[in-house]
Amino acid sequence: MDYKSFVKSYKDFPKNDVLFWDFTYLLKDVEARKSAINEIKEFLKDKKIDKIVAIESKGFTIGSIIAYELDSPLVLVRKPNLIPGEFYSEEFIKEYGKAEYQIKSDSIEENENVAIVYDIMAGSGASKAAINLVEKCGGKVNSLVYITELEYLNGREDLKDYNIFSLVKVSEKK
Repeated sequence: MDYKSFVKSYKDFPKNDVLFWDFTYLLKDVEARKSAINEIKEFLKDKKIDKIVAIESKGFTIGSIIAYELDSPLVLVRKPNLIPGEFYSEEFIKEYGKAEYQIKSDSIEENENVAIVYDIMAGSGASKAAINLVEKCGGKVNSLVYITELEYLNGREDLKDYNIFSLVKVSEKK
């Protein structure tokens, strides 16, 4: 299935000079959503994944469906001040500023293989932050799964050591 019609761009959101890519149209189309989940499951089927790690917040939607479908535990990577107890933090630069992610320190066990799920690969900042958090917990990142990949930002180059799957590849800024 061609998923491009389910990912739309919005100029100047959330601030000027930012092009926001919205995949929520995929979520509301049941047939497309099921097809997308099946493609992601097919990609992950031989990867020996112990846990699914989903990045806040849009990654939670797809990540939770994938975790359910694979009968896998779900781990959440959150924005600051949303995790009680012990956690690890990782700051990073994204396309329009600085950000930080956190993960519960006991959410992944030593040598567990995880797949990180997120709505978009823009640059590599958010993904690298999540990878670093998984590694701080003692886990290993096996795969990275995205709905949309902005190829024109070259994030894949920084992530070339990982199995990468994306449903929609956008080659140029629109």
